[in-house]
Amino acid sequence: MLFRSHLMAADLAKDTVTMTFVPDVASADIAADRKLTGDVEVEIDTGASVLTHRFKKGETPIPWTVTLPLEDGDLTEFPLDEYTGDFTIKAGFDGNAKAAVKLDVDKSVHDYKFAATAEPVLNNGELAVDFKLSRSPAVIFLVVIGMLSLTLVVLSAVNVAWHVGTQGRKVEFGMMVWVAALLFVIPAVRNGIPGSPPPGAVIDFGLFFWLHVLAVIALLTLVTRWSRSEEHTSELQS
Repeated sequence: MLFRSHLMAADLAKDTVTMTFVPDVASADIAADRKLTGDVEVEIDTGASVLTHRFKKGETPIPWTVTLPLEDGDLTEFPLDEYTGDFTIKAGFDGNAKAAVKLDVDKSVHDYKFAATAEPVLNNGELAVDFKLSRSPAVIFLVVIGMLSLTLVVLSAVNVAWHVGTQGRKVEFGMMVWVAALLFVIPAVRNGIPGSPPPGAVIDFGLFFWLHVLAVIALLTLVTRWSRSEEHTSELQS
């Protein structure tokens, strides 16, 4: 018996994924005119609990929504975090409790890369399914591009502050406004990246904390130099 499955959502903070399961009504063995010719009973064992559902005879089956736990994975490793999980599924048709089960998983998932492998369990009709969830290449690319762009902007501000502090370049008020704005831009970019991770993730310690510190240092350098130049101008005028 073939079931079709689709990943609906992932709640990585709770280490769960939500999937749908529905029997394939295109099969003449269990359906006619897209309506079941017998009751289909399905059981999913997540390891923590056993979930059961019955698709009734004479009806067009509505996908059954199931929440499955993730076993391994750490959200703080974003955007290179990976998660794994497994479950077993078995089904019966019209009183046959050991119908051979097959599973067709839809791998087109928004924001995620999803893969699943299945092996039949001998003699009892069960299907053991292992799945893996990770960020999609598009999400990883957007995160990397955003991080690189922000790094270049902050390093540019540091370069300007270095020329002002060590090379005697004249301080302009617009410089301070620009660098001060970075103190608000950095957390905004960090929180706006796809799949924004919780505070304290690897990218925070590896990049964003340091960018914020560099922006503060650059701003203090500009303000200190500007303040001293203003004091010097006042002394000359007096």
